[in-house]
Amino acid sequence: MLIYRFKQLLLVFGDFVSFILAFLLSITLRYFKIPDWEKIKFHLLLFLIVYIFWIIVNYINGLYDLGRLTNDRSFYRRFSETAIISLIISITFFYLFPDKQIAPKTILLANIFLGYGISAIWRLSFQKILGAEALKNNLIFVGFTNETKELIDILNKEPEKGYEVKALIDPTNEVKPITYKFDVYHNLNTIRPAITNHKAQLVIIAPHLHQNSEALRELYELLFWDVQLTDLTSFYEQITGRIPPSTFSDGWFLQNLQDTQQPIYDRFRTIIDLIFGIILGLCLLILLPIITLAIKLNSPGPIFYKQKRIGQFGEIFWIYKLRSMHVLSSDGSAEVGEYEFDKWVAKKKDNRITTVGKFLRRTRIDEWPQAINLLKRELTLIGPRPERPEIVDDLKTEMPYYPLRHVVKPGLTGWALIHQNYTSTREKSIEKLQYDLYYIKNRSLLLDIVILLRTTNVLMRLMGQ
Repeated sequence: MLIYRFKQLLLVFGDFVSFILAFLLSITLRYFKIPDWEKIKFHLLLFLIVYIFWIIVNYINGLYDLGRLTNDRSFYRRFSETAIISLIISITFFYLFPDKQIAPKTILLANIFLGYGISAIWRLSFQKILGAEALKNNLIFVGFTNETKELIDILNKEPEKGYEVKALIDPTNEVKPITYKFDVYHNLNTIRPAITNHKAQLVIIAPHLHQNSEALRELYELLFWDVQLTDLTSFYEQITGRIPPSTFSDGWFLQNLQDTQQPIYDRFRTIIDLIFGIILGLCLLILLPIITLAIKLNSPGPIFYKQKRIGQFGEIFWIYKLRSMHVLSSDGSAEVGEYEFDKWVAKKKDNRITTVGKFLRRTRIDEWPQAINLLKRELTLIGPRPERPEIVDDLKTEMPYYPLRHVVKPGLTGWALIHQNYTSTREKSIEKLQYDLYYIKNRSLLLDIVILLRTTNVLMRLMGQ
């Protein structure tokens, strides 16, 4: 992913330079002459702050997602939407700024049009020069597993990640008769010739080969070669943002999840949770009369409802939501009859959801009452989404490690949620566990910021379910 991150940073740098050039052009047009340094300095500091906001908005709207860097109409629509949002944020910023000497209306408008115009030209150039096919790492897989197959499929579908599979060494003949576009070898002594022939920079090693003495001898020789060796587990995490199921074991969990306490980080998050809980609660109180009227007019039943969920260390708590479904049972819920996974899990197209409920779900307003859970410290802002006890009991019969999601406090949003939204099948539940364990293993302030920004993108695009 190093090349992918390099390309992303290059895009960010190009946007920043575009905005600076647009600023110089805008201030020149405003005063009909090349400005002196004093004039530039007078405006530049504030505009640099504005440009940081623009880049954050770009990131939220997916303009640095290389997989979306295309010339289709949807990309340019998103590009235009981003420019409008940036303009609104900039106007708000300058309106709130106390220094009344600076009210750069003309400069700001010109800067938006010129800045995003130059940025569009930069992106077209970037795509032609450094598109998906440029600066790729050639890699070779040694050993074949289900995760290897999954990675091969991902890298073939998403060349923008910066890797091209050149060969596969399959000493145990695990590869089924599938036609691959790269060479497949079955002898371990072909590793070094394959690296030379395909000019590979990266070799990915399957875990089961760590017990193979012949494989270890061949791989040891590569320590003296100009090639990078990476284990399949680490590479899988890097590409997918998930923990591979093949690593699930008591030993792995003890090694990677035993230290979940980070005092300074946890204290900072507690403060953020309380602040966010207060803000979310106030927003709910302000809009509650309108929301109440809409829900009542749309369908009979209560405004709020609550459900049992499993929290940290398996403790049961009540989670609060605005009702978004038709009332089908006496307790105000939408469930009828005995528990069944396929019936109780919400699906993308669920006829139990009301018209108003669809809007509440898309905007995530139905989650706002969970401000109570934030203030009670039952929830945190970011973490694995809490699941119902019945579903957990069901899933852990197939996935004994499923309760490991509960070693940290559940969250209002999370790493799994931004990648797959809701889970409506058991297969998706396994994938959800992989995402949650990745988050628990890699928890950090930077990862939390990424999750918040991507969640903001979901909210802005009304992509909730």
